[in-house]
Amino acid sequence: MVLPQMSFIIPHRDDPLLDRLLNSLQNQSCKDFDVIVVDSSDNDKAMDVLSKKEKLPNLKIIAAKCGRGTARNIGAKTSKAEILVFVDADVVLPPWFVERLADTFRRDAQIVAVGFPIYPATAGKVPDAVYRFLRFLDEFSFRYGKPRIPTTCAAYRRRVFESRFFLDIVGEDVLFSADIGKYGKAMFSKRIMVFEEPRRWDRFSEIPKSLWHYIPAFAANILILAGLHNKFAPRQEIKE
Repeated sequence: MVLPQMSFIIPHRDDPLLDRLLNSLQNQSCKDFDVIVVDSSDNDKAMDVLSKKEKLPNLKIIAAKCGRGTARNIGAKTSKAEILVFVDADVVLPPWFVERLADTFRRDAQIVAVGFPIYPATAGKVPDAVYRFLRFLDEFSFRYGKPRIPTTCAAYRRRVFESRFFLDIVGEDVLFSADIGKYGKAMFSKRIMVFEEPRRWDRFSEIPKSLWHYIPAFAANILILAGLHNKFAPRQEIKE
């Protein structure tokens, strides 16, 4: 059996936008990948959507009532691919995503992690400003040597998961990626854009809740920049 070179791992719970993400995966120019959905939905609608995806023959569904971090760990353990792409259900991927990402890893064997510039899938003054700031923050973190790779969409070589895992806390993706440099090179790939539904920012009533959600993540960023994250945050490494 020929193993896929890439696995898309999607933690999912009752998200109506999952179908849109799967459609963007169906439309990829390169088909050398599989899809692992770790589903913790409270109803059967998600399973109905997934069961109709006949054009994704390499689709695997794992039912697991767990947090998002654990869902990613389950997907990483299940996958046999060399490249693991963690992506949220409200993301849309351009049709050349797989092709360009595979080429990025192929060009440099030292690369173990890739982050992407994330744009709002629908335009608006507030979302545009927020995402512009987040793209600046992400790119700067790579220059500073403490990469901030949100699991909105993040790619890793599978060998990283021989010694690291995600936690079920807010900001776990930022903490996970902060010390990735000890395993190899991390890259911010400007040539591979990712689009996210800006539902946290498209209505003023949602903004206070969104800011509250981001407080722990930004606190983690401050700890990382100060070099204190390993003292105050739970370990994300597998003990020897």
